[in-house]
Amino acid sequence: MSQPTHIRQINDDTRGALVDYFRPYQEQIQFSLRQLNGSSTWAWSLWRAPEGADLLDSIPFSEEYIQCAGTAEALVIEVRYVDPDGIAHQYVVGRPGADMSGEPTEVIHWDDGRHSTTVYPNEVFTADEAAVIFYTYFLTDKVAQPYTLREIDMSVPDPTEDEAP
Repeated sequence: MSQPTHIRQINDDTRGALVDYFRPYQEQIQFSLRQLNGSSTWAWSLWRAPEGADLLDSIPFSEEYIQCAGTAEALVIEVRYVDPDGIAHQYVVGRPGADMSGEPTEVIHWDDGRHSTTVYPNEVFTADEAAVIFYTYFLTDKVAQPYTLREIDMSVPDPTEDEAP
């Protein structure tokens, strides 16, 4: 049992320290991701707590994290980094060597189908595949090779602007 260093969040609302009380961190991450069913449990996020944070006192949020949504059989993974200028960049994680010349075709649903995203086939993972990526992030704060990152546009369109015809 070690001092918690990371925070995990379930379904965008339940946050707490990632602990190794019941199983080692690697197995805990895999166990948690295997619980994703797209309905009652549909998203899981992980980020490093600030140095010296007392996770029994407060659970701080971070601008940098890794997250996934979907089911244990088919989920999408995203990672968010903040560059030295303070600008956040969000990426979809994928396997290398895929043809990404056309539009994405794989639809991942979560939250009882209320939400979905469309990604390329190489960006769909099982819980066990995702656990390897999450555990590496847990150790290094990065998504490691050979995985690829495709930046996604997280800007929200201004609803007051008219679109050009």
